[in-house]
Amino acid sequence: MAKNKKSNVQTVSARPPVVAVLGHVDHGKTSLLDTIRKTNIAAREHGGITQHIAAYQIDVPQTLLKQPAFPQKITFIDTPGHQAFAEMRSRGATVADVAILVVAANDGVKPQTIESIEHIKRAKIPFLVALNKIDLPNLNQEMVKKQLSKNGVELEEYGGETPLVPVSAKNGSGIDKLLEMILVLNDLFKTAEKSGQFHGVVIESLLSKNKGITATVIVRRGSLSIGDDCVSDKQEFRIRALTDWLGQPLKTVSAGDPAEVLGWNKLPAVGSSLYLKNESEIVKPQGKSISPQSPKPIVETTENELLTEQIRLIVRADTTGTLEAISVGLSSLKDRTKIILSGVGNISESDVLLAKTTKALIIGFAVKPSDQVLKLAKSEKVLIKTYNIIYELLDELEEVIEALRKGDLVEIFGKANVLAVFNYKGEIVLGAKVTSGRIAKGDQIKIMRNDVEIGRTKIKSLKFHKTDITKAETGTEAGVGLAGNIEVLTGDSIISIG
Repeated sequence: MAKNKKSNVQTVSARPPVVAVLGHVDHGKTSLLDTIRKTNIAAREHGGITQHIAAYQIDVPQTLLKQPAFPQKITFIDTPGHQAFAEMRSRGATVADVAILVVAANDGVKPQTIESIEHIKRAKIPFLVALNKIDLPNLNQEMVKKQLSKNGVELEEYGGETPLVPVSAKNGSGIDKLLEMILVLNDLFKTAEKSGQFHGVVIESLLSKNKGITATVIVRRGSLSIGDDCVSDKQEFRIRALTDWLGQPLKTVSAGDPAEVLGWNKLPAVGSSLYLKNESEIVKPQGKSISPQSPKPIVETTENELLTEQIRLIVRADTTGTLEAISVGLSSLKDRTKIILSGVGNISESDVLLAKTTKALIIGFAVKPSDQVLKLAKSEKVLIKTYNIIYELLDELEEVIEALRKGDLVEIFGKANVLAVFNYKGEIVLGAKVTSGRIAKGDQIKIMRNDVEIGRTKIKSLKFHKTDITKAETGTEAGVGLAGNIEVLTGDSIISIG
C-alpha cells in the first residue's frame, strides 16, 4: 500500500476515526456492523434496511493495537443503501475520515455501489472494500474485483491503493482484518486537527415524543459538555443532555465521538455545524444543509399551470433525513405531485384541516397518527397513507396517484345490503341494512352487484322508520333515498366512500 504524503503530519491526539459504511441495498452493511458490535440492529430495521444515518462506536480489540498511535475506539456511520438516500450517503461520507464500501460477493457491483464510489471520491477520503457474504457457495470473487476496477476502484492487489478484505457478516470471518485495515488506513492518511475549538456536525435530527428535539452529532474537533452554550445556524441554546449510541448518559464528548444532543430550540438542519458560543472563530459550514423547517416543493408552479392536474401532498416524517429522502424520491413524480407542506413530527389536526381545504393527500413515514387525528380525517374525508419502509412508499405512491386520478382509491366508511327497492314519487328509495361501519346523508356511494361496480351516486336522504336521520350505524335498517336515477336490485350492496 502506497503511503500518502499526508501521513507525515502528526496528529494532536489519537482520536477515534469516523468510518462511513456505504454500499448497495441489502449487501449487508448493517449486518456487518452488527457482527462488529455484536448487537442485533438489523433485525429491528423495518424491511431489513437502514432508514436513517446512525452512528455507533466500538472499542478496538487489544490484539489489534499494534501501533502506539492507533486509537482505541472507532466510530461508524451506517448509511442507508436505497437509492432514495443518495444525499444521506453523500453526507455520511463527507463527515468521515475513512469509508468502507460493502459489496456482496454473490451480487457484485450494483447502482448504489457506483453511487457510493462517487460519494467517497468526492469526499476525498481513503477507503477499503469489504467483500461480504464470502460464506456463500459458488462465488466468483475475481469477477467482482474486475467490476470494481472498471468502476474506478484501484485495488491494492492490482497495483492501486485500495485494499479489499473478504468478510462474512454471518460467521464473522475477516472482521479482525477489516478493523486492522481501518486503523492502518487512518494512520496512513490522517491529518492534523486543530485543537481546542469545538466543531460538530449534525448527521440526523428528530422530534422525540419523550425527549423533544434531539440530534445526532459527530464531533470533528474539541470537546462538548453538558451546560455548554452553543450556536448552530441561527439558534443559540445550552446543552441539556448528552447520550451515547446505546442511550447511556455522558458528561462530555470529544473529537471522533458520536452523541445524541438535547437542548435545541428548534430542529437543526441535517449537515449543519455546531460550535461553542464563546469560540472566537466561527467558520461557516461547507456544502449544503437540509432545512427541516420550510416545505420543499418538488416543482415550481407557473400561472399557466393547472394545479388540478397535480396531486397535492402533505408529508410528515420522523426525521429530517427520511423527509429529505422522500422529497428526492418524489422528484420522479414532479409532473403529478406538489408538496404543499412537509416537516418532521407526527400528523396533526391542522394538517388534516389543511388537507381538507387544499384537497391534499397526507403521507406519513414512520409516524403514527393519534386516534383523534384519524377521527378528524374520517369526518373531514381526508385520506392519510402511512408507511414504514421508504421504497414501499415510493413504489406505491405512483399507483396511489393514478388511483386518485381515476377515483379508484377511496376510503370505505361503511357497507349495506339492499333488502328492497321502491320508486317513490319518481325517486329511488332503498330498504337497506348496514352490515359494517356507517352510511350517512350526503355520502358518495358505489352500487356493487356480484363484486362489480354498477354505478355511483349520493345518498340524498336517510330515514329510520319515518324519522329523518343523518347517519345509520352497523345493524341499522334504514330507508335510503338516492340522488338521480340508477338501476338498483335487491341483493346489491351499497359501499359508502365518503
